Amino acid sequence: MKIQGLIFDLGHTLIELPEEPEALRQEMFAAALKALRSHGIPVEEAALVAAVEHWMSLRYGRWKEDWREYPLVETFALALGELGYKELSREVVREVVRAFLTPQEARWRPFPDTFTTLEELHRRNYRLALLTNSGDADHSWRLIDRFGLRRYFDPIVISAVVGWRKPHPALFLGIAEAWRLPPQAIVVVGDLLEADIQGAHLAGMRGIWAAMGAEPMSSPNHARPDAVIHSLGEILAVLSQWENGG
Repeated sequence: MKIQGLIFDLGHTLIELPEEPEALRQEMFAAALKALRSHGIPVEEAALVAAVEHWMSLRYGRWKEDWREYPLVETFALALGELGYKELSREVVREVVRAFLTPQEARWRPFPDTFTTLEELHRRNYRLALLTNSGDADHSWRLIDRFGLRRYFDPIVISAVVGWRKPHPALFLGIAEAWRLPPQAIVVVGDLLEADIQGAHLAGMRGIWAAMGAEPMSSPNHARPDAVIHSLGEILAVLSQWENGG
């Protein structure tokens, strides 16, 4: 069947985050701590880090089991409640979360061939959608708009808005329904085998693994991609091969 649409992941597929995990983690928690102290909340840094990471582990560790999205604002509220600050307004917690995410947002950057690839796909009249797992929808929209990505995609689906995470097949099938296309006419492009590729296959779609900088597949339990790319522009050759019967 002719391919008519592509569903893209966002992070590590269209945009990349340079590797500096420990330095970034420290900067993010320092920013959150500063925001809390601006509201007169004297949380100790070690206590904040321990509480937030504890609740992140509890909540985000469950997504492989129930595919539900657990918003970061709720996670921070639970962590701060554990530290004795249960009465904080949602607006204050949201401000803290935004401060926490700001250092990370500043580091994201598009892959070198992101825009040339999207422009060529548009020129070839493919339908394009964006489907991203994210615990904070505002964070995702800021990244999307910072890089001018909104104009390429319709629809844009963010897990924090709909309440489900990839690989839930309903997310993929909802896009197919919006486009009025059969799943077999749609390809998913993403960097996570257990989210993007598994989700594609559960929905009856093909999956292209965006393996830019990724570790080789080591587990036989991983979903096996239908194609692997190491730069975004390689999508064009894959699509041409499939459409010519390869």
